[in-house]
Amino acid sequence: MPQHLTKATILPTQVTTARHELREATGQTPDIQRTSPLHYRLVLTSERVELTLTWRRNYRGSWKWNSSTLTVDGTPRELARDLDDFTRIWKDPDVLSRPGGRSEVPALTPVADEAQLPGLVRRSLDRMRSHAERKASDGSVQVIAAATDTGYTIEVAGPRGTLHLRYAPRRRPAGAWDLDERNGFRVFDANGMDATKKFAGNLMAALADLFGLGAAPAVPGQTGQARQASVNNSVRVRRHSVIRV
Repeated sequence: MPQHLTKATILPTQVTTARHELREATGQTPDIQRTSPLHYRLVLTSERVELTLTWRRNYRGSWKWNSSTLTVDGTPRELARDLDDFTRIWKDPDVLSRPGGRSEVPALTPVADEAQLPGLVRRSLDRMRSHAERKASDGSVQVIAAATDTGYTIEVAGPRGTLHLRYAPRRRPAGAWDLDERNGFRVFDANGMDATKKFAGNLMAALADLFGLGAAPAVPGQTGQARQASVNNSVRVRRHSVIRV
């Protein structure tokens, strides 16, 4: 049977920290129970939102985060990214269903003149656009090119998610462009959450999963065109140790 704790109970540091930070963020004190000699459970509820966090003691006697759940209006939801994200959900549960309400997708501004794009980027843009038109004739998949601080990004966005292809200039030969070696593409799901790791570096799998597109980027090419000036409005999300994904 769960053990209801008294004020004098000494809790593990992780549990105490979570209780304090959630209380500060929401104005409500979570309920904490020791559900077994090896487990603690924290529950925080409002009329629409319920969060549970559990910790488990390992063989060394240390308490570690074990699992979490988040429900809104009785429906299980993906976990918040961090404490700030949970606070937004707590205060406005409808943010989960509002378009762009939790998006991590960087805001991109389409280039003014696509004719000035490097040849490789322009060919890839045309190819993505052609495949998108065939697969989604209703126009539900949009394709744009934008200048960023490090090169150019092609964005393919549809109902199932968003894909960013990142192009950067190569050192040799002069004027050559290619997908960025370190971070060639990023994938965001329908809620705008970064899902790149799901595809383990497989761009074709990402295209097929999100858009049904069998279109690889154009082969590397060369151009003498200068890159346009740009601003990359990336969204920076502060990670926090309390709410785990």
